[in-house]
Amino acid sequence: MGDNTAHVRLLTLLNVSAAHPREADKTATGSAKRVRLSSAPAQPRAAVAKDEAPAAETPAAEDVQDAASDDEETSADKDAFHTHFGPESRDLDGVDTRDLRWSAPEPIDVLGGATIVRAQKKSDAVGHPHARIWKAYKEKYAKVAPKHTDLVKLLGTYVDLWDAHVALDTHDDLRTVLAMHAMSHVARTRQRVLKDNERLAKAAAAAKANEDDDELPELRDQGFTRPKVLLLTPFRNTAKEWVERMIQLSACEQIEQKSRFQSEFSLPPNVVDKLADERTADRYPADHRKTFRGNIDDNFKLGVKLTRKTLKLYSAFFESDVIVASPLGLRLLIEKERDADYLSSIEMLLVDQMDVMLMQNWDHVKFVFEHLNAIPKQAHDTDFSRVKPWYLDGQAKNLRQTVLLSSFDAPEFRAAFHQLQNVAGRVRTQSVVTEEDAAIAQVAPGIRQIFTRFDCANAQGDADARLQVFLTKTLSHLQRSAISATHTMIVVPSYFDFVRLEDHFRKQSDLSYTTLSEYSTNKEISRAREAFFSGKKAFLLLTERFHFYRRYLIRGAHTIVFYAPPEHAEYYPELVNAPLTPRKETDEVPDAAEITVHTLYSKYDLLRLERLLGTAQARRMVTDARSAWRFT
Repeated sequence: MGDNTAHVRLLTLLNVSAAHPREADKTATGSAKRVRLSSAPAQPRAAVAKDEAPAAETPAAEDVQDAASDDEETSADKDAFHTHFGPESRDLDGVDTRDLRWSAPEPIDVLGGATIVRAQKKSDAVGHPHARIWKAYKEKYAKVAPKHTDLVKLLGTYVDLWDAHVALDTHDDLRTVLAMHAMSHVARTRQRVLKDNERLAKAAAAAKANEDDDELPELRDQGFTRPKVLLLTPFRNTAKEWVERMIQLSACEQIEQKSRFQSEFSLPPNVVDKLADERTADRYPADHRKTFRGNIDDNFKLGVKLTRKTLKLYSAFFESDVIVASPLGLRLLIEKERDADYLSSIEMLLVDQMDVMLMQNWDHVKFVFEHLNAIPKQAHDTDFSRVKPWYLDGQAKNLRQTVLLSSFDAPEFRAAFHQLQNVAGRVRTQSVVTEEDAAIAQVAPGIRQIFTRFDCANAQGDADARLQVFLTKTLSHLQRSAISATHTMIVVPSYFDFVRLEDHFRKQSDLSYTTLSEYSTNKEISRAREAFFSGKKAFLLLTERFHFYRRYLIRGAHTIVFYAPPEHAEYYPELVNAPLTPRKETDEVPDAAEITVHTLYSKYDLLRLERLLGTAQARRMVTDARSAWRFT
């Protein structure tokens, strides 16, 4: 956003707010709060008149007392909290935010290996977690803290971070460290505001006692709105784990609305969770149990407000410090109310389980990203005399810290990461998949596997080229063979591709097929599985999302076709090995040599192929002159 555009929007906001104050933004006395009108919001150093002293953050007596007795501030010169988020952010010095120039990647030793790019010179400032939060972290998570000191230091510099290889056994530790970091940021932010409230109150009292007309000190310590942390999770069960950590780390004496939270973010009473039941849980892989155990509702939002002694759940968003939500829940709310102003001053964005969100609807995530750090449409009781200058200049996005967590790499994640504009820098974990760790190593020996590459001019034409190759070559080959003309399962990762493919199948009267998608009912699933297993239907079209949500063993296939390599590489051996798994010990299963697997790929499937075949092999397969590769 250009400076002039930001100034015009701010002036419009200020004047409209002054002329037409909203009922929700009025004080307890019923009169509209006064806001300071300025013709040049980019020059915020003009003094604040005494009769325009801030009212939006006027503290209660107990808040002033708490702030005074809280932690002493560390030196601002070396503290990343001040150098990055201070009124005059030092990290913005000498940086043209309209044309960021990134340095070459530098390796750093964190999370098993990562690289960092910077838009400024390396800062010597370091992070200092809030003392009360840090104490609770070391006491309540004594086994976690010593293992992640480097990560804590990195987060404290407020760089962006994308861990693209989150392992199942380290995910909980990452959440704990990040929850501590988020709560520390909130606590330090509130501490600064409350201390400044006290300074202003004392200055106003002294001026009144002395009948002095001297101007009050100028203190720039706020954004447009209160929320500073946004946490996005795919399901309520994940949000519950995060909030429970925040509760532990807050060290608050009182938690308001905790029983309601436990009720609404857990399964209803008397509901049996088959993924938590020891009698049935072992039927499912560990990652599926971890993702889907508990309440998996994907439409929710929750405000969290932190005070010195109380953590309040279900606080109104404009009164909250942390907003916890699913991408779907937040999008529906924004579209319903046509208001996303509570996202205008987010300083820390945490996105957990992006791989799960990719299986839901990635457009919801993009929608939320697009509404972050915009100039608000309403004043919302903002005291503009205390808003930090870089907020007024539309530079909040250049300081916001974003942390992304995913179990694998994907083009959608890369696009989101490369759009980040935090001048402190961007860190991304690096990983090389060896052949031993590749998913194909889990396939039963003897199964014939054929990978066939097709060429296309660009990524935009990949879907059309893939469909054309499949219909003219792959499908015709399957139909000509007596073996593959029946008992053939076609796995389609993209639902968009699935719809196009089914449309073709539907128009062919000689094609006998059935389908399984994430939208199939239990009755439809039973009917389709039985029809395919018995041979009543020759082809089965199956979406990757169906397997993601259900994780069923699909038996009866002699030929398996992957329309594209799956996003989740582990699904490949699961689906390929399934025909060799009997329902009962007495059931006969085909020999491994009787199973054939075909996978269609292009050079734009490189990231998926790396997880499936190993980094070196995948790169050979997209660059070599050979277009067909066989494995057994």
